[in-house]
Amino acid sequence: MPIVFDLVSTDASRVVVRPSPLAELMAFLHSVAEPGHHPGASRDIRAVRTGVDRATDRRLRTFAPLWARFRLRALLPLDTSHPATFQDELALMNAMPASVFDSMVAETIASGSWERYYGLRDPSDHRAEFLEVCRAKSEEREELGELFLADRAAFRHNLSDLLQHCHDTFFRARWEATLPQLATAEREVRGRFSRDRLGVVLASLTPGGHYLPQTAQVAYDKLQNAFVSCAGRDLVLVPSLFTRPHLVVKFEEAQPRANLPIVVQFPITEMGTTDVPLKELQHRMAVLSDPARLVLCRHLVNEHCTTGELAARVGMTEPQVSRHLRRLREAGLLESVRDGRLVRHRIRLGTVYALGHQFLTRLVQ
Repeated sequence: MPIVFDLVSTDASRVVVRPSPLAELMAFLHSVAEPGHHPGASRDIRAVRTGVDRATDRRLRTFAPLWARFRLRALLPLDTSHPATFQDELALMNAMPASVFDSMVAETIASGSWERYYGLRDPSDHRAEFLEVCRAKSEEREELGELFLADRAAFRHNLSDLLQHCHDTFFRARWEATLPQLATAEREVRGRFSRDRLGVVLASLTPGGHYLPQTAQVAYDKLQNAFVSCAGRDLVLVPSLFTRPHLVVKFEEAQPRANLPIVVQFPITEMGTTDVPLKELQHRMAVLSDPARLVLCRHLVNEHCTTGELAARVGMTEPQVSRHLRRLREAGLLESVRDGRLVRHRIRLGTVYALGHQFLTRLVQ
């Protein structure tokens, strides 16, 4: 299921690339709330979990639905200004019209389900229905929904206070350490714009991006279907370290609230990498699941072996071994090296090791 950007009549001068400290804090808080999605950040996650006081930990758990799967739009860039400091972005969030901020919060707590089924109706006027939608997602979302409806102004104040506290106590140093890498990625993407078409650059931000030149469209593999016209709108590309492996796309499907820009937050560690199609991953795992091939792989994992050596070790005929080796080679799982008159085979360890990560990445993108 893709999100499709229609680039017809899109003004490339309205595309901005810039890091965002508030968006990066949200990405980091997401990794803290969903550590299983971010094994590469385990050390940072553990440091935060063990380092914060109980009151902060309790507040982080309470507000966690705001940076779970459906991220709060208010924590992503609200304009195209550059550079933007954390205080600048937090001040913009605090200054948002209440109606706009509150609708974003309601949609996020309901995990994208409120406007889908109830349009732009105010959840306060439909309290029972709103809480029922939240309850269908989780008890945590229902509790946060009740907190939001009880006092919206206090909700925004408490959220802002928590974000400021997180920035001051454990995120500021991480942001300062990360910023040089994000600045490098920003320059790289800007350089691509001078060499390639807009669609080529947008597709290159993630392995799940595909450029369709015939229709001037870019498709991103996500768990939702949407068609987004970029004509007449600003587009902000936000390089991120902590969002990996996710690609975050916000485009205000229900309404272009307050003329907000379209935002794409992309993981800089996956820029320009090649996607492995899900069917190919399934094929590779199916090839490895054969019991006879698994026996052969145990011999091929540590050393190069000839077909004859493998046949003698596992009690197969050489033609049987050859057929299994061919299946492994066709799936990209085997390397074969000629040694004089002999051909020696070995499992491509990097490819096999990557299968689990690639499969998980495709699931959580």
